[in-house]
Amino acid sequence: MKIKSLSIYGYGKFTGFEWNTIGSLQVVYGHNEAGKSTIMSFIHSILFGFPSRQSSQLRYEPKYSHAYGGRIVIETETDGEVVIERMKGKAGGEVQVQFEDGTMGGEERLIPLLSGMNKTLYQNLFSFDLKGIQEVQRLKGTEIGRYLLAAGTFGTDQLLSVEEDLKKESEQLFKPNGRKPKLNQLLQQLKESEQELKKAKQQNSEYESLLLQKDRLDQKRIKLENELKEKTAKLQKATTVLEKWSILQEDHRIEQRLEELGWVDFPVDGLKRYEKYLDKQILLRNQIESVVRKLEKTKQIRAESQPSTAFQPVIHRAEKLIQEWPLFLQNQEDIEESKRKIEENKVRIEEIEQALGLYMMKEKPNLGIAVKEEIRKLRNEQLKIQLQAEDLSKQLQKVSAEYVEIEAQCQSIEENLWSEADFKQLQKDKNEWIRLEELLQEKKNQSQNRQDLHKVKKQNNYIRIGEGLLFFLSLMLFVWSIFTTQWLLGLFTGGICGYLLLSAFLVNKTKKSSDEHLTLQIQELTVELEKRSKDYHPIIVYEEQLELRNEWKRMYQELDQAEQAKRDLLDQEQQINVSLDRNRAKLQTCKESLGLPVDFPHIRLEEAIDLLTEREERQRKLEKLQRSLQEKDDKQMNWLQELEFIASAADYTLGDPSETLFLIKQTLKQEEEKLIRQKEWESKIEELESERQTLESEYKEYNHLLNQLQKKAGTADEESFRAKAKNHEEMCQLHSRQQILQDQLNQSVKEDFSLYASQDELKQEHAQLLMFIKEIERSLKNIRQEATTLDHQIGVLEEGGTYTEKLHRFYQSQSIFQEEAMNWAKVNMAISLLQATMNNYILDRFPKVVKKAKEYFAFLTDGQYPSLYYQENGQLYVERKDGALMEPFELSQGTKEQLYIALRFALVFVIQSNYSFPIMIDDGFVNFDKNRTKKVCTLIQKISEDTQVLLFTCHEHIRELFPSDCIFTLSKNSELSSESDKSHSMI
Repeated sequence: MKIKSLSIYGYGKFTGFEWNTIGSLQVVYGHNEAGKSTIMSFIHSILFGFPSRQSSQLRYEPKYSHAYGGRIVIETETDGEVVIERMKGKAGGEVQVQFEDGTMGGEERLIPLLSGMNKTLYQNLFSFDLKGIQEVQRLKGTEIGRYLLAAGTFGTDQLLSVEEDLKKESEQLFKPNGRKPKLNQLLQQLKESEQELKKAKQQNSEYESLLLQKDRLDQKRIKLENELKEKTAKLQKATTVLEKWSILQEDHRIEQRLEELGWVDFPVDGLKRYEKYLDKQILLRNQIESVVRKLEKTKQIRAESQPSTAFQPVIHRAEKLIQEWPLFLQNQEDIEESKRKIEENKVRIEEIEQALGLYMMKEKPNLGIAVKEEIRKLRNEQLKIQLQAEDLSKQLQKVSAEYVEIEAQCQSIEENLWSEADFKQLQKDKNEWIRLEELLQEKKNQSQNRQDLHKVKKQNNYIRIGEGLLFFLSLMLFVWSIFTTQWLLGLFTGGICGYLLLSAFLVNKTKKSSDEHLTLQIQELTVELEKRSKDYHPIIVYEEQLELRNEWKRMYQELDQAEQAKRDLLDQEQQINVSLDRNRAKLQTCKESLGLPVDFPHIRLEEAIDLLTEREERQRKLEKLQRSLQEKDDKQMNWLQELEFIASAADYTLGDPSETLFLIKQTLKQEEEKLIRQKEWESKIEELESERQTLESEYKEYNHLLNQLQKKAGTADEESFRAKAKNHEEMCQLHSRQQILQDQLNQSVKEDFSLYASQDELKQEHAQLLMFIKEIERSLKNIRQEATTLDHQIGVLEEGGTYTEKLHRFYQSQSIFQEEAMNWAKVNMAISLLQATMNNYILDRFPKVVKKAKEYFAFLTDGQYPSLYYQENGQLYVERKDGALMEPFELSQGTKEQLYIALRFALVFVIQSNYSFPIMIDDGFVNFDKNRTKKVCTLIQKISEDTQVLLFTCHEHIRELFPSDCIFTLSKNSELSSESDKSHSMI
């Protein structure tokens, strides 16, 4: 499994955080509180769930965001890319898993995806920090070996801690020769209880006789007590019936009366409703009569006030005329304003014509945007051409000056140049001089050879001394073999002597000839070098002349380029002058088309366009104002004619428009008031008619309700209805009283009441029960006194403890002992199962881990510890480079930490076929020196080729040991950056 990217919606300090490119090796760098631990916890939470509120682990709930959670994109070999998203919810959060083929699921799909891995197991196997490494420092002696064994087998020492705790608990329960453990004490108590039981068994016969007598008395007592309970219960029932005799008799009488009445069917609250409906009918009849009187009076008033028929047809025209009065006044003011503006525009047009010299214009000029734009372009072009001409003039002056300067430099170089014949002779001298330098080098080589020959000669002197000793020894053996007639040894030693003499002769001859030849060559070279002059160096002079010739060629090329540039500038100057003349001609044509004088300045052409445009605009305004003035005059005349017509309809003569309009307003107001009053009387008549109809309808409704009540009661008139209402009320009262009585009685009391014919019979039975109860109580008193005597005799025998009591104590002690023994057996069974499980893991997994850890440990220690060995007795050994075997506690502190890291990485390598998860390391190597840190970082890069590694660190020297494209940097203010070209973002 490999993490490809992650998104944090809200977790700790991060909100809207995106990390889209996570590689196989990723170093997360940041200072303290930058968020490294938060990201590490976020990955654990998304994969395995958020910590619960009761957990000691931090939940990292965001302070400034409602979103809590995020998502991780992982890549697996079987399912491809999978998106795991977890948000705040029940327990560990609501998780959603989306696979590459589009299928989705929840926790049930995530568990098989993670191969059943939980958070604790993942942290033990694939996630480790400085705490686990520093644990090695705390341990001593053989504890270190056990800790490393656990780290390489289970990833943690928790199983070892559990085993130690179980052993301590077992020893607290039982030790074979102990006294303080609980089982040892209980066993001693059990033995003492057994001895007391044997003594009590001898006194048991008398004790059992007394117990039999007491048992017979107890049985008799129980029989009398049961009989007493039975009689007491009967007495209680008789007493209850006697006390409630009057209530029971009343209840009996009510039941008889209810049977006489039978069931009376009557509407609920029928009589009250009947009387209410009658009262409503009387009230409604009075209201109807009042409404009829108001309706007749209103119709009479409406007929007395009618509006005028003469003015009604022109009311709307009068209202319109009154509304147009402000417009009439406004038009009058507008007419005066229009006259003023007409005069103002005429004056301005004359001023523009005088300013432009336009006294006669035969036709209207073209003043469109295109003309103005063309003039602007021509003016800009003219300005641009003038600037180009000035710039060109400056360039021409500069090029001319450069041409003169380059020409002077060429003449200066020509004065120092040799002739062609002298240069060729110089070239020959240079070749001769090169051969001389080769001779000089050869002399140096010969001198070096001579020195090397002297060194070899010196070395050979030692060889010759050895050969001389060998020759002398061989010669002695040869002489001795002759005298002793050992011919085979003599032949062998004689051959050795001859070989040594021949070899010495040939070597001396060769060395002598080589030395003479080297001496002769060195003398010849010395003579040849002395012939050369030391004041003249043809190679240097040749280089100077060659450089001058190249410089002279380059300067002549620059001179040609300067001359060509000067000609080009002159051509450009001529083209600019032609463009300037053409531009001026176009501007003159524009002035003619606008009707401007010939001597009108070019610079004022754009201003002239603006003035001509203004003149045309004012001419149009002038025409528009004249048309508007005529229209307003017509409107004023039409309004005055309409005023005259309305005034005649209202019987007024036309005078001053304002006075006439005032009189029309008063008439209009009076007529409108009449119309309003007519509408009010009409509305009131309609309301009264509606009220009368409503009241009549309501009266009929109440009459219908009275008929329905009569029908439900089954009566035909009011008298029979009221009689049936009285019977219904009596029945209800009897039922209510009966319910009250029944609340004081129960069914058993009523049943007991039916057993007695009269109250005297009940009193007689009550007296007999009292007499029986007193007799039984007297017998019970005698039995209790006899039982007290027996109890005293039994107590005398039980002063030292009875057999039964001691037997009970013995069985109780035995039960307690068995219970604690079962707990001890459970603890020992757990220890056995735990040890068997650990041994299976150690025998199956740890040898494979040791094999891979051996490779890692040798790399981390630069080959100082090339091998690891694991013995079947559970002991781990380290082989040093010199072959010595050492136990882990004998190693230095740093080496022990390297061994721990090698075992942890080897464990991940061994189990990755079953559990392929990323490794997460939180600053685990800060105590290492520079070389060890570099080694472990190199090992991490090698491991990341097969397994993804996420390293969280705040140390810059660790970050610098990794490639820049693997670094992901966090800053304290949650702004992130990367040393690679990758694009990261944090919101």
